Amino acid sequence: MRPCSRVAPSSPRSPRARRGIERSHLTPEHRAANALVGGWMEQAGLRVRQDAAGNVCGRREGRTPGLPALVLGSHLDTVPDAGRYDGPLGVLMAVAVAERLGRRAGAGPLGLPFALEVIGFGDEEGTRFDKALLGSQAVAGTWDDAWWDLRDRDGVTLHQAFRDFGLDPARVGEAARRPEELVGYLEAHIEQGPYLEAADASLGYVTSIAGARRFVLTFLGEARHAGGTPYERRKDALVGAAEAVVAVERVARAAGTIATVGRVEVEPGAVNVVPGRAALTLDVRAATDAERDRTWDEVHAEVRRGARGAGSGSR
Repeated sequence: MRPCSRVAPSSPRSPRARRGIERSHLTPEHRAANALVGGWMEQAGLRVRQDAAGNVCGRREGRTPGLPALVLGSHLDTVPDAGRYDGPLGVLMAVAVAERLGRRAGAGPLGLPFALEVIGFGDEEGTRFDKALLGSQAVAGTWDDAWWDLRDRDGVTLHQAFRDFGLDPARVGEAARRPEELVGYLEAHIEQGPYLEAADASLGYVTSIAGARRFVLTFLGEARHAGGTPYERRKDALVGAAEAVVAVERVARAAGTIATVGRVEVEPGAVNVVPGRAALTLDVRAATDAERDRTWDEVHAEVRRGARGAGSGSR
């Protein structure tokens, strides 16, 4: 996938150059990925289109035209500094299946009793707009118009990004698929944990999907000069945030769930100023929604108690 990816540049503040891949939603890299994968789909005998949400799709009819489809695929976007197989592996394996089946999947009495489709979702990770699963939610028909106002770090709205990509925001609903059009969906994905490798196993199957909830926790203190403000007068937002990070792991470990703080931002961010504001991201996951939501409730209560004790507010 290198032709449609960019290697993240090194930062002067980074101890090493970043060598991973970054390919985010509605970017030139996304466009190049769709073109490249679309070409491979055509070579595999699929009829290719880009849907109203920017997903690339290929289809081969079954024994008769218009049958419901078995959909194979995954996502083409990445997290920052990603590996090359996270997402694209499932798309490429689906294309390979279509290619291997060849004419056996086509029209005629020996053809499949369903159509075969391959999809490369344009967004799963939410890297650009901090909202995951935009590609599949459009296909599922669960699009929320409130998302149009989401902005990336350059201030570009999702609505404008659609237009810049050549998509019509008013037509995003056309990406939705009706249940009667489908017989199922199957996705292969590289394992993101250590279990298969530790077991020296080449394949595993999914027994549950850990639905995630994501939050931004903001801690409000009072920015003051570091040298002139004694501890008893400080309202340090970062102290509250730091205690929250520790509380998140403590609560999640005890509950047997997973919670992760992935980013912390501090203002004003000067070496000689007590932080007046700190914001952190929180990702909470569990095998069931009930377990996940209980973890969030406990984390929220713990964080609020800790923030008050540190002299900063939280929301």
